[in-house]
Order: sequence, then structure tokens, then C-alpha cells
Amino acid sequence: APATPARGVRCARQASRGGQTSAQVLDALKEFDGNWREPFDLLELDDTEVGTKEIRAAFRNIARKEHPDVSTRDDAEERFRRISMAYELLADDGGRAMLLEALERKVVDLKELQESPGTFLDERQDVWDNQWENDEVTQVTRVAFLLILVLGMGTIFWFFGDDHD
Repeated sequence: APATPARGVRCARQASRGGQTSAQVLDALKEFDGNWREPFDLLELDDTEVGTKEIRAAFRNIARKEHPDVSTRDDAEERFRRISMAYELLADDGGRAMLLEALERKVVDLKELQESPGTFLDERQDVWDNQWENDEVTQVTRVAFLLILVLGMGTIFWFFGDDHD
């Protein structure tokens, strides 16, 4: 499924605060900072909406030709390092979503992508996530309420259930 701008922004924000995206993906994003099309070019992928299987197949084809043990290029090690980083970035769903977001919005650098404002849905999701965070006052209030409820129900059952002469 194609990544949407909202997903890309959310992934970028998660990456910036240590979310699901790995350190390798962030390093790869920094490596290609500003040149968002290069990972696709290194793997010779014309379509940015390719799936994981196509990305893996493209990496294997390029690795057979560009591996430092096979390639005769002077910069073979550096080139293969960048190809590997491109593969890591594109194979990760969050990294690919951030790349697609950067390409779609024509973002200049990684900092701009990470600082981009979230969408309405991102804000609502954050509100929903934060709603379930408990603080000490909330926990004490819940326990007190349950105690009063249980004692109150017990008193009512005792009063109406027993024969009081």
C-alpha cells in the first residue's frame, strides 16, 4: 500500500523521539539528506511505490555487480556501503514512508521533515494515546471510587437483605 503523507509525518516524528524506526534507518536518512531520490537510483528502481520483494530483488541484482569483491571500481567499497544503506532504508516501512513523504513534499533536509507539523489525524491519535496515561491522582481517585461503591453496595444489600427486628 502506498504511504500517505500522514504516515510519513508520524513515522518521522516517531523516529525523532526514538520510536519504531531503527538507528540504521536514521543513519541512512542522514546519509541521503536532501537527495531523497538517490536510494531509488542506487538500487535502479524507477518506481517509488515498489514493494519489499522488488526492493530485495533489486538489491540482490546490484550486489552481484557492485560488491567490492566483484567490482573493479576504485570506490567500490564506498559505493556498496551506500547501496546497502539505501537497501536498509527502503526495506524498512517507516524509512520508505519518510522518503516518500520527503519526495512528495519536496523537503530540503531531514530536519525540515522531522519538524513538519502533523496532520489532524496525528494530533487526534496523540490525544487518544495520552488519554490512557495514568497519573497518581487518577489512580487514587479510581481506588477511592471503587471502595465507596463496594462499601455502599454492601450496606444496601445488608440493609434490605436482612430481617431487622
